[in-house]
Amino acid sequence: MRVPSDKNYSIDLTQTKGNGAPWTVRVYKKTLFFRRLISSDWFLNGDQAKRFAEQVARSISEGAAIENLRTRKPGWVLLRPPH
Repeated sequence: MRVPSDKNYSIDLTQTKGNGAPWTVRVYKKTLFFRRLISSDWFLNGDQAKRFAEQVARSISEGAAIENLRTRKPGWVLLRPPH
């Protein structure tokens, strides 16, 4: 399933076949004829994967998410919590 995002980026949400299979959220940057992988995240719950994909799509539309995706540590922390 594709999550709507900015025209220069593509967000794919997939689950491999099988019982207990993980969900994968992959973010690609579109170029002329190709897509370059920016981020790949794995989830065991489909709802969490969908929320993460929607959060990434919102952040991409605001323009700040790409650097956060590239430089963040593993885990689901896209945005820093306010302190």
